[in-house]
Amino acid sequence: MKVIVVEDDDTKRGELIEFVKEYFDVDCVDSARSFQSGLRAIIDSRPDFIFLDMTMRNFDRTVAEEGGRPHPFAGREILRQMQRNRIKTPVLVVTQFDRFGEEADYVTLAQLKAELQTKFSNYVGAVQYKSNIDDWKPAIIAAIGGLLPRRGADR
Repeated sequence: MKVIVVEDDDTKRGELIEFVKEYFDVDCVDSARSFQSGLRAIIDSRPDFIFLDMTMRNFDRTVAEEGGRPHPFAGREILRQMQRNRIKTPVLVVTQFDRFGEEADYVTLAQLKAELQTKFSNYVGAVQYKSNIDDWKPAIIAAIGGLLPRRGADR
């Protein structure tokens, strides 16, 4: 089973990868660091499950490049492109924010969850990640249900 973590924050991406490897019985955990590299990885490799950030840069950051402006709805756009390409891989959104966009297109996390639920059949939920609190881990386990096999029977 192959999983991809699409996340532009190095710390959060590392913690998610470590968590997935520890709690789930998967063969491969790949990652992508931006909207463009995430979409490319999903289309090219067709993973079995995707952990997707909502707000991320358009391109991978480098020493010389900042990766463009943060796109507040990059994750939603990846879901749209997946739908367009008929990719039905289950997606769990993992975000640090509880609100998105600016003024005219401002939405709360609750509103975004409702929108994604109605528009994308492969969307399995959204979890708010906080680096200083580990409550995101049981929330991910609950949201995924049986979509990823768990490691060990005693967890």
